[in-house]
Amino acid sequence: MSITSPIPVLHAGGKTVVLVENDALIVRRPHEQARIPLEAISRVLAEGQTVTIELTVAPTTDRTHVHRVWDVVDADAAVAFADAVNAALPRRDEGTEAIDGADLVSGERLYQPSYRNWLRGMKRGALVSTLAAIGSCVLVGLMGSPAAMIFIIPLSFFGIPILALGAFFAYQPVEEWYLRKHGVRTAAVRLQDEPGRYVYTDQGGVVRTVRHSIPTWSIEVAYDPRDPGRVLPLQSRGRRIRDAILVGLTLGIGLVLAGGALAAVVGAFLGKFDSLP
Repeated sequence: MSITSPIPVLHAGGKTVVLVENDALIVRRPHEQARIPLEAISRVLAEGQTVTIELTVAPTTDRTHVHRVWDVVDADAAVAFADAVNAALPRRDEGTEAIDGADLVSGERLYQPSYRNWLRGMKRGALVSTLAAIGSCVLVGLMGSPAAMIFIIPLSFFGIPILALGAFFAYQPVEEWYLRKHGVRTAAVRLQDEPGRYVYTDQGGVVRTVRHSIPTWSIEVAYDPRDPGRVLPLQSRGRRIRDAILVGLTLGIGLVLAGGALAAVVGAFLGKFDSLP
């Protein structure tokens, strides 16, 4: 009976953890995890602070799928992890039938983190701005410049919601800019039985779906290789220009109104409203 050392847990950037559960590697990110059976793994490579998990390839497959874990906390731990996994892989000889490891990989996504984080930041910004506006009104009133509130209240009342709306409109353009610059672009094909839903395969061989409002046979999407579930359909140049104009106008109007409210607060401190009836 041979005794093998357990496979250590691997910690990486972005709160990524790789561990072994029931003869499978679990690549667990904050909002998604992938389950890779050991029988689906060809080998594991450690290159500095990057660990690459290569999947087995069937004779009919012409593409090797890989799962990469970036920014490993300790390079020595990456080497130890790769050696331990390679030692635990099932033995294969020339008579072993090759399988396509991508068919055995499964994934589970909790929710869309980037969109939720964007909304959370937008709500917090609106709340802080509203509290600041209320505090400014109270302070200006205590200073004996109630006339300034004639400007502060309406400008804040309209400026803050418009700024929040502009931030909401900015999500897709900013997300698309990031994915075009840092992501992987690929084609997604329409599912016949589900209008508006398209399917693509990421670098790790996981089949994923994405929604798109414009009906067509295929679309181009971009996803984050470090977080493959973060995906967005790419817009045409005309739509990107239109969205940029919409975001710019909305944020511009909001900034002008909010700037006017801030100017009224500064004016109250400087006594500009003392002469008003």
